[in-house]
Amino acid sequence: MDFTYLAKNQKGAQVTGKISAQNNKQAIEMLKSQGLFVLKLDSSSHMQLGNISFRKKVSLKDKIIFTKELAMMVRGGLALVEALNALEEQTENQNFKEAIGKITEDVRGGTALSKAMSKYPKIFPGLYIAVTESGEKSGKLDQVLDRLADQLQKDYDLITKVKSAITYPIVIVCALFGVVILMLVFVVPKLKDIFSEMGVALPITTRILLGTSDFVVRFWYIVIALIVGIYFAIRFWARSPKGGLAWDRFKIRMPIFGQLARKIYMARFTRTMATLVASGLPMLEIIDTVKEVVGNQVFKIAFEGISKDVESGVTLSKALKKQRIFPPMIYQMVSVGERSGKIDDVLLNIANFYDKEVEASTSNLASLIEPILILIIGAGVGLAIASIIMPIYSLVNVI
Repeated sequence: MDFTYLAKNQKGAQVTGKISAQNNKQAIEMLKSQGLFVLKLDSSSHMQLGNISFRKKVSLKDKIIFTKELAMMVRGGLALVEALNALEEQTENQNFKEAIGKITEDVRGGTALSKAMSKYPKIFPGLYIAVTESGEKSGKLDQVLDRLADQLQKDYDLITKVKSAITYPIVIVCALFGVVILMLVFVVPKLKDIFSEMGVALPITTRILLGTSDFVVRFWYIVIALIVGIYFAIRFWARSPKGGLAWDRFKIRMPIFGQLARKIYMARFTRTMATLVASGLPMLEIIDTVKEVVGNQVFKIAFEGISKDVESGVTLSKALKKQRIFPPMIYQMVSVGERSGKIDDVLLNIANFYDKEVEASTSNLASLIEPILILIIGAGVGLAIASIIMPIYSLVNVI
């Protein structure tokens, strides 16, 4: 494996170069033996094309395994640096491996684990950093990491359920789209010749069908360009501040999927808040972390309002009640938790309730969508058949 390094020599001058080693730890040792103090070390083992790097993304499953094993090693009495070294050696994802190696070096140099992890926000998000920091402050890092691993596992299970639920309708829609394209390209052009020989007046639906087919066959490249252009235009619009807010608002209001999206956001927010409350973080810091984790701008704006209310002395339950996107059960249960002093347990119970709701909704999603898809497909097929049969029927009447 090749590494590019930036280092200082014994005279204090900066030097750069390349070195080959099995891992970054060995590369650092080799450079130290040459009398160099390493400032920066980058691996060039990943594929490169010009300035573009192709690196494997760190999956949620990778982070779950890392968190569980780190918690187990810390609980077993292994020093943090030794635990990180062991995890670096066994990690197969090269991107994650390099990040763990650099975090290990930072921790060995006296940097707190949470601060070292915060240098890699794409791997360790705000929730991860906040929970880890609370574990360091409380001296219960192993317990906090266990709780965090459970949170990540729940998120993974939730994502898996939702993906499996929407796979069926996506496959059906793609298959329908493919059938329509095949008909327009191969079937309808042959019917056009037949209708021309018949010499009868064609209904408006037949003329639209023939015109669409003719356009797709002659200007297929424009059709592809339009589809790709519309796709990227929507993505660009959804990433803009106004477009993102409109898209997030649409997601929680759309038929069928809107209710499911709301339940997912409720489960995510309550479980995340329960984890952070149990970790002993201040409420304002918890709210600031939650608003970034939920993943919807409508809820983010709501939590900004909640943060201001809590900062001014309003209880969390009353602050939640002022935001109308939360159902009554949420703020009523939180109020019970505030009075009993067990708000983390209450939030966890709410999260478990919504997890079951999401599971029930995803299992019923196919049965809810199937009739709608049948109606759409039936209407499309019926319109196409009518467009083809009507001219033939007109010719029979003329004869």
